[in-house]
Amino acid sequence: MIRVKRVLSIGALSPLLALAAWCIAAGAGRAAPLPQAIAPACFVETGYCIDGRIRELWERGGGLMVFGFPITGLQPEVIEGRTVMLQWFERARIELHPDLPYPYDALIGRLGAEALAGRAPTRAVASTALVGECRAFSETGLRVCGEFLAAWLAGGADLDGDGALTERESLALYGLPLTPPRTEQLADGNTYVVQWFERARFELHPEIAEALVLRGLLGREAAPVAIDPPGALPAPAPEPAPGPAASLSPPVRLAIPAIGLEAATVPVGTDETGAFEVPDHDVGWFSGSAMPGEGENIVLWGHVLPFMARPHIPAPFARLREVGAGAQVILYDAAGQRHEYVVTQQLRVAPEQIELLFPQGREVVTIISCSGDSIVVGGAVVDFTERLVVIAEPRR
Repeated sequence: MIRVKRVLSIGALSPLLALAAWCIAAGAGRAAPLPQAIAPACFVETGYCIDGRIRELWERGGGLMVFGFPITGLQPEVIEGRTVMLQWFERARIELHPDLPYPYDALIGRLGAEALAGRAPTRAVASTALVGECRAFSETGLRVCGEFLAAWLAGGADLDGDGALTERESLALYGLPLTPPRTEQLADGNTYVVQWFERARFELHPEIAEALVLRGLLGREAAPVAIDPPGALPAPAPEPAPGPAASLSPPVRLAIPAIGLEAATVPVGTDETGAFEVPDHDVGWFSGSAMPGEGENIVLWGHVLPFMARPHIPAPFARLREVGAGAQVILYDAAGQRHEYVVTQQLRVAPEQIELLFPQGREVVTIISCSGDSIVVGGAVVDFTERLVVIAEPRR
């Protein structure tokens, strides 16, 4: 791919002063309602797309962190004796039930219950107590405690779309607990403290970050058979004859293992006022900056606070301040190539220090979010006094 290098002027970069605006947006809870007709969202990682009610539930329920990438297209399968149109994801299955009223016409499959029922009998697994607040579920006689309870309450299917989660919506996303917390060896050969629910398996991963709870890869482990191969993703615009930069592709995913971050990256620019466009829940790749492997400054930005209207969806850079020198940063591009970097600096800068967005004469990843003291007005964060910047360089 050959691109015309974008030359940024001071006038075009004055929006760095408006980085406060997108910090404000996160704290103040700006969240546009989903459109009536939901267009497809496609994922180069697996080649599948999601749309309609499935995309709506995927986005409202937590996106990648909760469901993972789609691993089949929409296809018919027999569930509990009925043929249902459904789509499989790495961590879940979403089913369409058009005979039920909205919002129950799209439901999360009971993969946890199905996986437990399909297991061969094994010796008893010892329970592993978790400290902290507990919630008892009389329906199954079990309790959810500590980090697992916090994760259960922080997620939800957001059935009414108002962003204020209730226990009913958490139940719709994860279901009832089916086991106490216990130590198990999982498919990757490692041992974790886990707790099974009707629709999920919670896993405690302290090796990644303290008290980090991940949702198990129940969809992958179920090994569904895709009826159709991955669909053709939207074709790129015609390119000129191949040149030296023909293999370059924009970044589509960012991972920082030290803080358990794995998030989609989407191309963004500036709006008609010159303010930066920032995705609500993903990481933005500034399309005026370089692509991985291009030998220049790759600029990424995102929110540090979740939207007040959707507190169950974590902000991508909530833990960015914990990233220190030597931490690994991984970018995956649209061609599936992996690019590894190592953090060399963490900076706190004033909003007007716009030179960090300029070309640097070498390949670096510049990750920008908010930091500093906040000012709260009416329950909303309306300002941050600093920008948090993490700089990473290619691994040698």
